[in-house]
Amino acid sequence: MELTMRPSDIRWWFWPLTLLFMVAALTGWTPGYYVVIGISAVQVLFFLVQEKSLSAWPTQVRIVYFAFTLFGLWPVVRIFMIGLLAIGTFMVTFFGRCVISLGLKPMPWNRGREARIY
Repeated sequence: MELTMRPSDIRWWFWPLTLLFMVAALTGWTPGYYVVIGISAVQVLFFLVQEKSLSAWPTQVRIVYFAFTLFGLWPVVRIFMIGLLAIGTFMVTFFGRCVISLGLKPMPWNRGREARIY
């Protein structure tokens, strides 16, 4: 796997910022998780405005990601969700690999479309 970072792309910066607050949440700073939810909501709005479509690939990825962060509001699964999302966010930040994107690829509404996260 090759290191793939895009610091010149403003859209890439959402991921390391999210990862920073996830790590803070995992180390015990509970407000960090709520900041992650906020950043995720901003990403949905940002990509919705930029792509002008809910069905655009980057928007779909952010919607699913945001839904997962909201699922983590349930205290029983919060640590599990933060950990899972932190691993995925690390992968997309440093290697450009996104499990959510791979999961969306076989969906009927995405057949024949190129998967992209940025």
